[in-house]
Amino acid sequence: MRLKVAAFLALAASFWLPQVHAGVNVGSTRVVYQSKEKEANLALSNSGDDGVPYLVQSWVSPFDDRDASADEFIVTPPLFRLDAKGQNLLRIIATNAQNLPDDKESLFLLNVKAIPAKSEEQRNQNVLQIALKTTIKLFYRPANLKGTLPEAVEKLQWRTEGGKLAVHNPSGYNVVVSELLVNNSASKGMPEVIKPGSTVTTPIALKNSDSLELSYINEYGSTVKAAPVTPH
Repeated sequence: MRLKVAAFLALAASFWLPQVHAGVNVGSTRVVYQSKEKEANLALSNSGDDGVPYLVQSWVSPFDDRDASADEFIVTPPLFRLDAKGQNLLRIIATNAQNLPDDKESLFLLNVKAIPAKSEEQRNQNVLQIALKTTIKLFYRPANLKGTLPEAVEKLQWRTEGGKLAVHNPSGYNVVVSELLVNNSASKGMPEVIKPGSTVTTPIALKNSDSLELSYINEYGSTVKAAPVTPH
């Protein structure tokens, strides 16, 4: 990873930031890598509104260690130039995934870092060089995973523990939380993701008579409202 970063900085020495009103766009807000497939793909495009190329670097990191590089995947091309109005396809390839669980999803992050070139008008200006980074979730889904994501949401076990909300996810799916309504009021304190097999105790005050309504993010990046439930 250190060599990748060093190479990126060296190649980016002549790249500078224009006003940030355009840039590299990713084609999805998440990637689901089916383990039976040889690779997963993500489309990138340069909107071209600023008329400059971008230097793009991509890599995968563990969800819980965002500054590290995940050994389980490689992204190709790892480093490339994306011209104005240009497009490219990132290929995410599992190269060391044999130790990942085969009964539940594994969650990672796909990082896309871009540095815009200096425009013609800025060649004689002193401007700040900044990398623009986009991070999306990467789900590695084993072939024999049982059920579906909507079924996993239905099976979430909500309960009170010491007057606080706790939730257990018995499924093999990661449930990405968008919002939780308690008695039709938005509550803060839910985790970003309810991981497979995990139990999360939140700071949210709760009674057994309360009504809970979870909104979650599905595989396509859409927000879905689950049916209201009451804690057990």
